[in-house]
Amino acid sequence: MAHTTKFIAQFALTFAVLCVGNLRAGTVTTFGWHSGVASLAATSITPASPPANDNVVGLSPNEIFVTQKNYVGIGPVDITFDVINDGGTTEYAVKEGVQNSTGLPWGAYHVELGYGFDAGFVKSTSGDGLDFDFPDYDSGFQFAPSPGFYFPAVLFTEDDIFASGGVMPNGGFAGYFRFSVDVPDGITQFTIRQSPVAAPEPSSCVFALIGLVAFAQCRLRGRR
Repeated sequence: MAHTTKFIAQFALTFAVLCVGNLRAGTVTTFGWHSGVASLAATSITPASPPANDNVVGLSPNEIFVTQKNYVGIGPVDITFDVINDGGTTEYAVKEGVQNSTGLPWGAYHVELGYGFDAGFVKSTSGDGLDFDFPDYDSGFQFAPSPGFYFPAVLFTEDDIFASGGVMPNGGFAGYFRFSVDVPDGITQFTIRQSPVAAPEPSSCVFALIGLVAFAQCRLRGRR
């Protein structure tokens, strides 16, 4: 009888641990890429260590490393990330190598967060917990300069990063674009959408400037 009771107790404890593990949320496990690139290479995603480390000061040890993404056309590329439980919001450091094989120079690069992909993409909304290290932006970088970095002028909000201030030529490789993403509880998948922006003709520069000013104003309103 004592052995039976001990077995039941051990089984109950094991079951409880498993259940608790399955009730938590926020760790990225796998990813998939969609239209717009000819090839994509990335390292495997390891379990978050530590999980639920939102607002860690400095570079998060949880890294998503996309070693190479080869664009063959101007337009959005969606990478979807599957999420399982980890007990809170986990901060990831994303590092990406980006190749321009579109045949056109780029004048800017736009990164945004959301859900779904291609025509089904839906933009992340303010306050949903999925963000670019909002509100403190204390990861130590947002598109920080690194070898091969072409866009030193960076504007960012909770769900958008807009990098500009240079030209990435056709055939150019950026190693690496860097940014941080907070992955919250309560979601099973999210999307990082990235869109190169073709370098404007000289007559179009004024419109690009207007867009940058509007983007900056949106950022200021979002932080009030």
